[in-house]
Amino acid sequence: MSCRDLRAAWLLAACVSAGLLAGGCERPTMLVPVTGRVLLDGKPLPSGVVQFQPAVGQSASGELAGDGSFMLSRNSPGDGVPPGTYRVAVISYDPAAETQAVENLRVPVKYTRFGSSGIEFTVFPGTVDPLVIELVSDETPNTAPTTGGGSAGESESSDARGEPNGPTEAATKRGA
Repeated sequence: MSCRDLRAAWLLAACVSAGLLAGGCERPTMLVPVTGRVLLDGKPLPSGVVQFQPAVGQSASGELAGDGSFMLSRNSPGDGVPPGTYRVAVISYDPAAETQAVENLRVPVKYTRFGSSGIEFTVFPGTVDPLVIELVSDETPNTAPTTGGGSAGESESSDARGEPNGPTEAATKRGA
């Protein structure tokens, strides 16, 4: 073997070793399977998408089934999300509509944006209870439901362990 071949072999071995060491130091991200239901005015939202956005990192989403249930996925079906706090958006269009336009939304526009939905959940390791996301149609303040001491149109948002996060617009978590 010539000097040049020997150097090439050492360079190849060093690159492979560096790649293995770098990959071996990375800890796999722990994912928590998250399931839940989306309700609009107390009734299951039969179609649409729920999206979870972390402060940093990859978002997750789940398609709504006919009973309003969903399972969050990031890379593969039902793989879940890392523990953390997530802002939530829900998008659902009238299936009979010809276009997906604002006027064909089944939910108020505020719920379709992370910044205006007012819905936030914290997912902890070991979370097993399904989340319940309650949306309220646009109503006058006198007819909006209230819960837990919030003002009209507000209810308590909870984390995935059932701890209150503080008042937000129409988001709660309840056990199964």
